[in-house]
Amino acid sequence: MQAPSPQDRFWDGLAQLGLMAALLFVAASFKQFGISWDEPLHVENGWRALNWYRSLGADRSVLSFQNLYLYGALYDTICATVSLVLPFDGYETRRLLGGLVGVLGLAGVRLLARDLGGPRAGALAVLLLLLTPEWIGQSFANPKDIPFATAAAWVAVAQIRLLQGRPGRGPWLLHGVTLGCALGIRVGGVILLAPLLLGLGVMLLRQALRDGPLSAARLMARLAGPLAASLLLSWAMMVAFWPWAQTGWLRPLEALAAFSHFPLSFHFPFAGQQVETTALPLWYVPVAFAVKLPEPALLGLLAACVAGILALRRQGWAGLTPPWLGLASMALLPPATVIVSHAVLYDGIRHLLFVMVPLYALAGLGLGWLAGLLAARPLREIRLVAGLMGLWVVWQIVSIGRLHPYEAIWYNALAGGVTGAEGRFELDVGGTALSEAASRLRDHLVAREGAWALAHPYRIRVCGPPESALYFLPPRWVAPPDGKGPADFYIAFTRGTCPDAPAGKQILRVRRMGVTLAYVLDLRPTPTEEIPENEPAPSGL
Repeated sequence: MQAPSPQDRFWDGLAQLGLMAALLFVAASFKQFGISWDEPLHVENGWRALNWYRSLGADRSVLSFQNLYLYGALYDTICATVSLVLPFDGYETRRLLGGLVGVLGLAGVRLLARDLGGPRAGALAVLLLLLTPEWIGQSFANPKDIPFATAAAWVAVAQIRLLQGRPGRGPWLLHGVTLGCALGIRVGGVILLAPLLLGLGVMLLRQALRDGPLSAARLMARLAGPLAASLLLSWAMMVAFWPWAQTGWLRPLEALAAFSHFPLSFHFPFAGQQVETTALPLWYVPVAFAVKLPEPALLGLLAACVAGILALRRQGWAGLTPPWLGLASMALLPPATVIVSHAVLYDGIRHLLFVMVPLYALAGLGLGWLAGLLAARPLREIRLVAGLMGLWVVWQIVSIGRLHPYEAIWYNALAGGVTGAEGRFELDVGGTALSEAASRLRDHLVAREGAWALAHPYRIRVCGPPESALYFLPPRWVAPPDGKGPADFYIAFTRGTCPDAPAGKQILRVRRMGVTLAYVLDLRPTPTEEIPENEPAPSGL
């Protein structure tokens, strides 16, 4: 084996430094994130699933809990199990695991790009994704989509290696395990099979055209056994981590049918318009990605398209090899499917976060191609471009720091940044800013009124996911039974218009980059003074 060149060692080292920085960020910040909208349900689902396994199926409460029985319980069960071991509360444990899963996804994206374009492409891909606020913010608070996206990243690694003809059982085993993990989180992961099947079909067709149908048949016979074993392993893992699927062979198909007609209809702002979840415009998906990916990632994708077109012009269809066709279909097929099927989508690109995996691999490859062209230019031009990229990295890190822990509200310059996106796009879709608002209110009242405030039975109304706020308040501070009765304080987020919002003095706002994400009203006859906006978020979040 040829020793890596100094240049390759540099890029590999840079990628490893990026992954180490991500791990340090997780360790330093996982306690600082609030509770998102869906998390209380997933915490409960995890305990119910764990009780299913503990009781050997006697405790059947997980089989009818909300609509989560339609999903595999792999991630929720792992979180519940680890919560029994780690010295953190359930939500902090989920933050830590979510951050680590996000880093594992970064590693998968790096390997995917590296396998196709070498160390430089791998490093550029992982650094771009590392500096994408959407990936960072969702990693800590998204109980389904980032775990699924990480599983999809490693499925993609396995598939590209299989389409490259890597020998041995390793790629097949990796494919079976990772696809099983994806299906154990969301049964819709069956779409991840399409790139492999398409690539294998092209591989067989090329074999038939080159060496005849008999040779293609022999190749098919060699592939059939490992493919069947891999799919059987995936199916077994899915069922093992999905209690509802264990109650009937057709359960996964029932879940797929249910998701194809998911009854969730509401309006929300997108690109300055009010759109409906069940009647999204055709441009929703491309615009959603266009405003959420950093500008260098968009440049890399454009460069990858140009490089691909030039390669096809030089080589014709011979340049469309199975690995490249597989990667292209990973990036294009899922969005095309949801557009054609009029799938229910909301929260921007949340449901399609797994598409970022091939997109960032392509962006890394595209920037790597541009870097190759730049290498032939004069040194001053190379330094200029390197300096501009360095400035962007610094700017992005500063932006992430200013938004923390609400990185997921970030938008790029096409949307006018966070300020330009206010009112035109959804920002804190998970409602996590309620956690900071509640913590700051608690600390302020204790500082102003003394420790007795913790025992005072304050009444708290919450507009938004109640647990996101109430979890951080003293036990004696309770919400009105109907959520609408008389109250002392009103905590609200700004995702939408809160119905029946009371009149009161606004004493606190949670703001980032000039945008209000949550606020608190004092409804008492003699309200307290306003809490300074520059008061730091409590470290206990």
